[in-house]
Amino acid sequence: MRIYLVRHGESECNVLNMLYGRTDCALTDRGRGQAALVGEKLRGCAPFRCVSSPLLRAAETARIAAGIAGCGVEYDPRLMEQDMGEWENVPFFELLDSGDERLRAMLRDWTETPPPGGESYAELRARVEAALHDITERGEDTLIVAHNGPLATALALLLGLGDAQVKGFWFEQGCWSCVEELRGEMRLKYFNK
Repeated sequence: MRIYLVRHGESECNVLNMLYGRTDCALTDRGRGQAALVGEKLRGCAPFRCVSSPLLRAAETARIAAGIAGCGVEYDPRLMEQDMGEWENVPFFELLDSGDERLRAMLRDWTETPPPGGESYAELRARVEAALHDITERGEDTLIVAHNGPLATALALLLGLGDAQVKGFWFEQGCWSCVEELRGEMRLKYFNK
């Protein structure tokens, strides 16, 4: 079994440098191109199915990439990005310039410091773990299209790593990563390919 991990393509909120999680923003033209590139890269891998976050930027990436790779798309809200609470859809540099120490703490380790009024890492981890369990139970090669937070969490869970390692993973747009089951053990086969 192989689990392919893909972050959504560039979104309008990326271009505007917004801090966002649940804000539903569309892909840019570049983001749609990144999604098509991922689909082309995965065409030869032929994942059996695709499970995506329902947020527009991920769903649009999944439709494009899975359509090219040749698999259908299912949506799972447990793969949505972390809710940023009071910081949702606020310009990132405005928050950074405010000197709010909570932001600096979250940037150092978002698994330890939740955004004010937002979702904790423990909450995000619990829902991603439940989604991942359902995905892997089927034992099928699966493409997961989501956001950096859920993908980093899924990768750590698949590899049996602790929460402290999650902050070290950054999924590039327009790339795919793969975890493969080999003799009952999960191993990282590719990262940001």
